[in-house]
Amino acid sequence: MIVLGKKLMGPIVCATDCSNNAAAALKMANTLSEKLDSRLLVLHVFDLNVALLTPLSMTYAKMEKEAFEENRKKLVDFYKKHLGQIKDGTKLQLMVRENAMVNDAIIDVVTEFDASLVIMGTKGSNAFRNLVMGSNAKKMIQESPCPFLMVPPTTDKFSIEQIAYASDFEDTDIHAIDWLIKTMAGPDQAFVKIIHVSTLDWEKGEEQMRCFQKKLRHKVKYEKLGFELIYSDNVSSALEQCAKRREMDVLVMLERNNKSVLSPFAHKDFVKQMMSKTQLPLLSLNKNLFH
Repeated sequence: MIVLGKKLMGPIVCATDCSNNAAAALKMANTLSEKLDSRLLVLHVFDLNVALLTPLSMTYAKMEKEAFEENRKKLVDFYKKHLGQIKDGTKLQLMVRENAMVNDAIIDVVTEFDASLVIMGTKGSNAFRNLVMGSNAKKMIQESPCPFLMVPPTTDKFSIEQIAYASDFEDTDIHAIDWLIKTMAGPDQAFVKIIHVSTLDWEKGEEQMRCFQKKLRHKVKYEKLGFELIYSDNVSSALEQCAKRREMDVLVMLERNNKSVLSPFAHKDFVKQMMSKTQLPLLSLNKNLFH
């Protein structure tokens, strides 16, 4: 759970498979960690995959040591290739973990270091591709004790100046927006646009928005706030079209229950659809973080 009274932004975990497709996520993580003055943990997870050996054998121990050394070198080379030499005194830690389940390894590191954000690329090795785009995506979002930022490999802008937040006008949205402003938007005075797709008639939609604006402004004191009300019977399509306008640097979505108008937006298949069609960084927030 996110506690707003503690340090606003703790460590940032960048989980990477060290492929070229993961370079944009590393650059995004590095930029955010510098701007937010946060510690950066660059994590590479590998699977030893030695089913015929026992953990007690000397051969296993030797293979494990060699695998860690090889993957450590792989991670260091990846970092240097895309960000240059590692500077002394930086808030940087490169770490290698062995685990057949990538999502479990990431969550373990997040919990161990009390991280505030996980950043990953959306394409890469089979394990990472399955984590973001496949059957493990929803599980990762649900179980991660912090927000989860997915960065497409085509991303070439790493500063966040325009943020769009897909709202359903719920009270939890207010807490999530409050966190977003205090951690990611506020330090750089980024503009935050609250987007709501309404399936109601014009008058009811306008009334809902006015009510939410009043509640939000009572709780959140931030000048760079904007609102956009979109009328559509197809919520998913409307959000896709909004993202395609390229007026934002990141789109934020809150995982919701099935009763929500925006529930399709948090579904792994819709996330995959958004990634393939818009190539926009997506920040996913677990609703349970704000209870």
